[in-house]
Amino acid sequence: MLSPVAASVCSARDGGKARWEGFFTGHRVWNGTRVAESAKRLLGMDTAAVARAAGEAVRPYRALPGSTAPSLLLHTTTPLLKAFDGDLAALLSGQEPHDVTTYVEARSVYLGTSGDLTLGRTAPWAEAAALRGVPAVDIGDVDHYYLTHALLLMAEAHEEGADTPLRHVIDWLRDRPDAVVRLYALDVETQIFLLWLLRRTGLAELATDANSPAVATGWNRKNHIHPTVAAARAMPASALELPPEELLAAEQRLGRAHQRLGLTVPVLPGYTIARTGVDRDAFVAGVLDAASLLRTRYGLVRAALKPADAGDGARIVGNLDLADTDRLAAEARSAHAVGDDHLLEAWVTFLTVSLEGEEAGTGSPAPGSPETGSPQPGSPAARRVPVVPSGHIRHGQVAEGLTLQMLDGYSWRGNDYVDEAGWTALGLPGDAYRTVRAALEAVRAAFQGPESVADGSHGGLVTGGIDFAVGRLGGAFGDRLLVGAIDFNLSAHGAESLRTFRDRAREQGIDEPYAATRVFLPPADRTLHQMAATARSMAAPGALLEAVACVPRRWAMVAATGAEPAVAAARAEALAAALTAPGPRS
Repeated sequence: MLSPVAASVCSARDGGKARWEGFFTGHRVWNGTRVAESAKRLLGMDTAAVARAAGEAVRPYRALPGSTAPSLLLHTTTPLLKAFDGDLAALLSGQEPHDVTTYVEARSVYLGTSGDLTLGRTAPWAEAAALRGVPAVDIGDVDHYYLTHALLLMAEAHEEGADTPLRHVIDWLRDRPDAVVRLYALDVETQIFLLWLLRRTGLAELATDANSPAVATGWNRKNHIHPTVAAARAMPASALELPPEELLAAEQRLGRAHQRLGLTVPVLPGYTIARTGVDRDAFVAGVLDAASLLRTRYGLVRAALKPADAGDGARIVGNLDLADTDRLAAEARSAHAVGDDHLLEAWVTFLTVSLEGEEAGTGSPAPGSPETGSPQPGSPAARRVPVVPSGHIRHGQVAEGLTLQMLDGYSWRGNDYVDEAGWTALGLPGDAYRTVRAALEAVRAAFQGPESVADGSHGGLVTGGIDFAVGRLGGAFGDRLLVGAIDFNLSAHGAESLRTFRDRAREQGIDEPYAATRVFLPPADRTLHQMAATARSMAAPGALLEAVACVPRRWAMVAATGAEPAVAAARAEALAAALTAPGPRS
């Protein structure tokens, strides 16, 4: 049984206090000033100079088919996505936190091999490394929530002459100049650490599988999807006479993605409410103005308020009545306190699909709404799911197929791989599949186009996932089925575990073309060793079932293959259900 860190009290910005219990790291987090101090101490640079230096010395790596290079696995969640804020907000609201920093570290080991090196510090990470035979360097510091903050602190001690575990990392990289550093995101903290490693190793550059600094810091968020409220208000009166689809397209061309990159993809109606430098009253007024625009321009009645800088569905408030200005204002005041831009986006009645061979449904309320609830993976109700496809950029190219996201409320709970044949076999419309695939190609092309040169992001998109909604909005759109991009996760993502699992299944001669992953809450006494043994015992001949990661009480993932999407889904759900029950499984 793995033991979390000792319980303690964590203070929020607004003075609230929460009991930090059941986590595998502490809650110590650096602010921007402390990060800047570390850049000065380690590199003699300010953070602006760090970004420029990283842009020159840290290059994106695009693996060619069949090629391999040793990897340094350095996965940690990033302050850019406010993972700590999401976990703390869950505690303060009485919800179950995810311990995002621990599960990102733990699941990354699945990407490694015996020829790689993984860097971490949590008990679930160490268990995964031992089970998979991936050489590991344990830095020991579990006081800090973000691994990068712990690494920078240790690098400072190393500079002062301390004998730290980082000497193993330095020696390993020096002996393997062709190594690739596999990252979750190339944020400023990671840039500082990698530049310091470069100095210590004497290497001229480092290759990473992460996006360039310009993409990692400028585009790994949602505030470029929709126009600002002010930009939308400034549209000429003639534009307001356009049919709703044309008006929506005209509004999207006012968004940052189109203005900076020329990117055009299908979207839902929505508006960006800026937060930086905006006081609370002005922010609340912006949210109310966005609500008015959705009502008057599109006849919509409900929306979701979404943070621009959060991942895994954190801090989304959905199914908001656009006429309820008191509720909207209250939610806006709460959102303002966190500090990032927000979107007010149309609420979707998602198309649904059965993973038991039935035809696609005509629609259901969005996941997590009061009408549908949030079925747990493994339950019969969870077999009918909203159609929320994701597509991925892998090694700089659009990856094959799509994945159907499994959701619990707004939180991601796994993926089901589908190609077009699998998609249509589920009864889903082929034109929606092709629309999503075309949008993915447009995203890839935008970061290769001439506008991206001026933006500084040219060629910088190596990895990422884009989520889409397939459903109906009502209002001016009536009963028409729409496809719209709803999230840009331009960093490492959970679906890479699914795609790595499919790669390994093929390497092992498994002929089944489909695969599924499921994320679930494991009991406090569950371990990855137990999960792996159970997966082996439940695997049918010719199939592959695997345990990916386990963070007791917080997060676990399993994967399964199948001859059809529904078969893979059923196997993954059955394995998750078996492992959710308390008690040993071996």
